[in-house]
Amino acid sequence: MDFVFPTFLFLFLPIFTLVYSLSGSRFKLFVGVSGSLIFYSWGNSQYVLLIVCLVLITYELALLLERWRGRKVAFYLLWGGIVSTVSLPVWFKLHSDLPYPLGLSYIAFQIISYLVDVNKNPENLEKDILRFSFYLLMFPKMPVGPIVPYRQVRTHIADIKPTPQDMAVGLRRFLWGFAKKVLIADTLATVVTPVFNLQSPVITPGFAWLVIISYALQLYYDFSGYTDMAIGLGQMMGVRFMENFNLPYLSKSIGEFWRRWHISLSAWFRELVFYPLERHRFKWLGQQINVLIIFTLTGLWHGLNMNFVLWGILHGLALVFESSVFGRMLRNLWRPLQHLYALMVIIVGWVIFRSPSPDFALDYLRRLTGDINGIQVLPFELTNPLPFIEPTFLIALVLGVLLCFPWGDWFSRLSQKSGNVRFAMRVIIDAGSIMIFIAALASAASATYLPGIYGGF
Repeated sequence: MDFVFPTFLFLFLPIFTLVYSLSGSRFKLFVGVSGSLIFYSWGNSQYVLLIVCLVLITYELALLLERWRGRKVAFYLLWGGIVSTVSLPVWFKLHSDLPYPLGLSYIAFQIISYLVDVNKNPENLEKDILRFSFYLLMFPKMPVGPIVPYRQVRTHIADIKPTPQDMAVGLRRFLWGFAKKVLIADTLATVVTPVFNLQSPVITPGFAWLVIISYALQLYYDFSGYTDMAIGLGQMMGVRFMENFNLPYLSKSIGEFWRRWHISLSAWFRELVFYPLERHRFKWLGQQINVLIIFTLTGLWHGLNMNFVLWGILHGLALVFESSVFGRMLRNLWRPLQHLYALMVIIVGWVIFRSPSPDFALDYLRRLTGDINGIQVLPFELTNPLPFIEPTFLIALVLGVLLCFPWGDWFSRLSQKSGNVRFAMRVIIDAGSIMIFIAALASAASATYLPGIYGGF
């Protein structure tokens, strides 16, 4: 099941929300676990037993870590659990003939985080299996995260009491995320996908720039749209998830970009991989090597192929550069030039990330530099599968660019004015959200379903 499916929107979500709202605090946990398993089984039924086993094994392993705390066996249990958990998504990625289990990578990250937290501090252990199952199986964060450590939501899960305000704010967030995914990301995909399905990028430089900018926006609004829906649904259930995006394309450096993009993944790698490596860094260039290790692993998490590795290394090298004397010079440049530098590295990275092969990526980068060798003007009937540039695409592109800026700050300041202004703004925003949601539903109904890009990672 997917958040944009009519079955989810008009059957599962209304029934689940009604039953969940009418349940007591303890029974909410049972409803949440049951609903999450139903959500997961809808289209992933062959992996339900696998996910349930992961929950039970992790729960028992954490209890054993507590029982054998301070002994050598606890060390082996911890590392056995980590290696086994990492091996599972790797195995599925190596067997591309098998469908990838929904949310497996995100569940694996949270399992590792939980085991490490329990090993560090016994207070992080959850002995109530219903609460633990609720945390690990919560369907809002299952498709694309965010990656939520248990310690961040433990107090919410211990006494779940969503207020009417939580329901309202969460619903608004869900509607906004749905619109971002359907109206912007999926519309931009109609031009992006056919180009990257070509055997080689035989397109003009101007069109190449249009397509890669569109892809940068498509990826952002697809991923952040799903995250908005997840955060909104979580708040409707009385649980607050961490924010995963903060206007990343306003970054002035790649370091800042990773503090704004996929924040939960960056935090996970920083806490569980980078800091331990830093405690044992090499004497010379130790931190730079550790940065490259982290971003190579980040690339591999997205997929076991050379393009993702090269994308990760590119970002790692950019961070190494920014930590050098040249990086200090960069920070003294005129701010628009800093933004331009960051955007160019990001754009080059997205070319590598989206291309089907390194050769395709190299040819695409040549197009961006103005190379027109090998391009022939073809008659209209031979230009398939390249699409028309329709008005809806241009509207989505313009909206995508505009919404990369912090308009929310302006609305927040406006809403802090007198009560009448605040009430009027709330009515306008809610009415607009409903209209945009209806438009998104109409668009989704008339278009081909496009799964979330990050759902396969």
